[in-house]
Amino acid sequence: MATVEQVPDLIRGLSNTNPVVRTRCAKELGKLGPGAKDAFSHLVAAAEDRDQPVREAAVHALGGFGTMALSTLVTFLLHSDKYVRRNAVWSLGKLGPQAKPALPSLCQALRDEDPRTASGAAQALGSMGEKAADAVAALAEAMRGTNVVLCRLAAKALSQVGRPAMATLISHLKNHDPFVRGEAAVAIGWIGSAAEEAVPVLIDMLAPNVSARTPPHGSQKTQHHHSGTVTPVVSTPIVTGETTTVDIARSYAAQALGRIGPAANAAVPTLLHVVDDPCEQVRQMAETALRQIQCDD
Repeated sequence: MATVEQVPDLIRGLSNTNPVVRTRCAKELGKLGPGAKDAFSHLVAAAEDRDQPVREAAVHALGGFGTMALSTLVTFLLHSDKYVRRNAVWSLGKLGPQAKPALPSLCQALRDEDPRTASGAAQALGSMGEKAADAVAALAEAMRGTNVVLCRLAAKALSQVGRPAMATLISHLKNHDPFVRGEAAVAIGWIGSAAEEAVPVLIDMLAPNVSARTPPHGSQKTQHHHSGTVTPVVSTPIVTGETTTVDIARSYAAQALGRIGPAANAAVPTLLHVVDDPCEQVRQMAETALRQIQCDD
């Protein structure tokens, strides 16, 4: 790893004719963080380098500079290069609650045409915890979109926001899409005992007739791959072996009840019934939940 004494040489390296050298120098400066503060403006300039790997490395490096990079990173959320935008949301995520001034811009980035930028924005908002309470509506909208990964990460972010997001997560337990219901249940489970108010709706989710709630005809989610291909993921109840997407959502409801623990004691009668469910995954989650809820008995 480079030392602070090497910063001048690394700055000069950002102007090297070889893009590999420029990329390496940007990465080394990023590792030094505030210790390389003299390189800050040079890295900002390198974010406009003619070579994409250099641009990417420069914006990634800015993530090591703390709040001094905040306003610059917000500007890069609107960059024409998706790799710059991806690294901007990643760098903002490193700031955690200190990135609160970037919240409106990150909410906008949830709608970015690049799925990885949008997903990174959800992660950055989640890293703020309760400081991201003003992003609840935007994250809720992201959960209802067509990107499976974004839905999952938005749900995770809402769980990190915690109590300010509870009403929204509970409402998503009643969504017409079983995938959204399941991810909301998972998020509530992450909140744990503080999510006691969700218990009645989670109990309702365990009912097999919840399968009657189906999405509008033609509703689809999509799975975005690193290769750039897009695979449609049907969000109506589909069968995987003997397990439907509705059953998966029900199993997540049982899992959430278990993670809530003894505060979910009202769910015990329903869980005792569900341990005989036709779906193996539902049965297993119900059995585990019963042990977690009754652990103090």
